[in-house]
Amino acid sequence: MTKNNDKPYLPDPRGCAVRALEWVFVRHLPLDHFFAGDQGFLALPVKDRALARAITGTTLRRLGQVDAIIDTLLAKPLPRQAKTARQILRAGIAELLFLRSAAHGVVHSFVGLAGRWRAARPYKGLINALFRRVTREQQQLLADVPLVLNIPDWPGENWDKLYGEGTREHAAQSLIEAPFADLTVFKDAQAWATKLEGQKLGTQTVRLSTRGRIEKIDGYDEGGWIVQDLGAALPVHILAPKPTENILDMCAAPGGKTMQLAAAGANVTALDNKKARMVRVEENLKRTKLSAKLICADARKWTSETQFDAVLLDAPCSATGVFRHHPDVHYNHRASDLDELNANQLLLAQQAGRLLKPGGRLVYCVCSAEPQEGEDIITKLLEDCDLTLDPISQQQAAFAEVFLKDGMLRIPPGSLLEQGGIDAFFIARLRKA
Repeated sequence: MTKNNDKPYLPDPRGCAVRALEWVFVRHLPLDHFFAGDQGFLALPVKDRALARAITGTTLRRLGQVDAIIDTLLAKPLPRQAKTARQILRAGIAELLFLRSAAHGVVHSFVGLAGRWRAARPYKGLINALFRRVTREQQQLLADVPLVLNIPDWPGENWDKLYGEGTREHAAQSLIEAPFADLTVFKDAQAWATKLEGQKLGTQTVRLSTRGRIEKIDGYDEGGWIVQDLGAALPVHILAPKPTENILDMCAAPGGKTMQLAAAGANVTALDNKKARMVRVEENLKRTKLSAKLICADARKWTSETQFDAVLLDAPCSATGVFRHHPDVHYNHRASDLDELNANQLLLAQQAGRLLKPGGRLVYCVCSAEPQEGEDIITKLLEDCDLTLDPISQQQAAFAEVFLKDGMLRIPPGSLLEQGGIDAFFIARLRKA
């Protein structure tokens, strides 16, 4: 394999980290897709894969600071075509300053990459010089770059206005470390918290206190729990599924909420338009020994002969609220994307209303911090459809009652820092007339 260069590409963790950053910033694709499918990365030993992930993740979590340092050190900006050189600088500076790897090994490896890759070769001397300055001046460089830089202007520039002074700073604090895993437990969350030495949060969530491969954690093979952020577990709790109810999970993949609904005893129909993602739902249902009817179709147009007691719509969105788990999300969307997303969200919500029985309930949610994708969609629904707001009570909001506003749940970015953080989320419940 070669990378637009004249020397064979041999997989190594730092090279994989640079190519992962190119995947995000040049190809504008989700980072998870790179780690799931890149053959060079998958060919690495486990320890090297962990280093590649750590360098990539740290670079994305500290990108604002890293880029500010690069701008400080450069006499003039890098030309636009120096895309590979920029990713090498980003990854190397992130590893030097925040992972604190041995400087000699970091500089030698990344400068070697610049020499081997044709696209970066003209900048090899510059890259070497900048790395050596970073090594000498790291304390001063770090003192001049505040954490808040790591939340980009979009979407972060409006968060203080929307949610209160300091929101962007809190979000930046929650971003710098990868969060511990949250597990949604189907039965006896406290017993699982004790067994796994975790912390029970809310009604079904156990937050782990150590990191490691999920497949190695007790209970994985038995299907006693699923991995799901504390915030993402709330919509099903607010929907309050009852045994034997017919419930539609409208944009179901990867299936966390489908499994929550099925574990509550509901008859679940899981609908999604991506076959590959529905395979994941099927696999997760098999592991957890739960069942649901799976349908692959466009939810905006799909119809059913029978109407549902309840519909859960976790609508496709900009995902600006899940940056703790996916630090690339703020670089995969732009503010200009919201118009198309909003139109799609409204179509989905309107269709959800048509699929409800009279008196049925709809929970609409998005993992977005942007009101255009949450509160504004509900306002339009209430104007155009035979749906009324069914206010969420403090009891139904469980631990999150502090985030209730106007009968809806809005979790701002950077919330619950003292407990380890939570993704930003919006949840509203409506009822059909």
